[in-house]
Amino acid sequence: MSASIPTTCPDTRDSLLQAALACFAKYGYDATSIRLIASMAGKNSSLISYYFKSKEGLYREVFKHLLLRFQGCEPEEPSASSPADPRERLNHHFRRLLRQVEEHLRSQDPLQRQAAWLFMAELHCPKDEVKDLILGRIAPAVAEIRACLLALRPDLTEPELAFWGITLQGMCMTHSLHIELNKLVWPAADTTLSLEEMADRLTDFACRGLGAPGPFPPAPGKPKEPIHA
Repeated sequence: MSASIPTTCPDTRDSLLQAALACFAKYGYDATSIRLIASMAGKNSSLISYYFKSKEGLYREVFKHLLLRFQGCEPEEPSASSPADPRERLNHHFRRLLRQVEEHLRSQDPLQRQAAWLFMAELHCPKDEVKDLILGRIAPAVAEIRACLLALRPDLTEPELAFWGITLQGMCMTHSLHIELNKLVWPAADTTLSLEEMADRLTDFACRGLGAPGPFPPAPGKPKEPIHA
């Protein structure tokens, strides 16, 4: 292979990324070869080495591409603007997470489904190449859940915090990402619930489970304004 910079179309790198995303999502990492990706993109396989160095490097760049293109708005950092009441703060956080997922699922991007498959596979069993990317993406949300839990129950130990943090994450993921499975397993589920109503119920359930029941839904005369991600 020549050491000179290859002459390629401006969209060559993106074409390789999109082809790799589709291949990794359909066939899995191990069964996807550089030759297959190049063939799907209609490019020479040597270009993968030029742009990404290796299959591992390509996979990492695919995941970066996935996060930038398909995961909606940036994760919210805890800030002084968060509601002072811990129950309201948790509710605000639930609603934002649910809104992010809804925006992702509403996407008309033709690669959205492949992106969802790949992302869920990595959440289930993250590869070393992308662990830091996943952690960086979800760290602000984890920090906010932790802050909410400590505000509600400052007596929780670290193992208890971990248990409740995992539980709250799981509640959001199950309700927002497993829609079709939920319809199959729970056919009587109310699919007309708004995100605000869903967040109110999740917050109420979480607070009661923590032994800190709160006034949900909000008192009459003080309706919540929708939170837009």
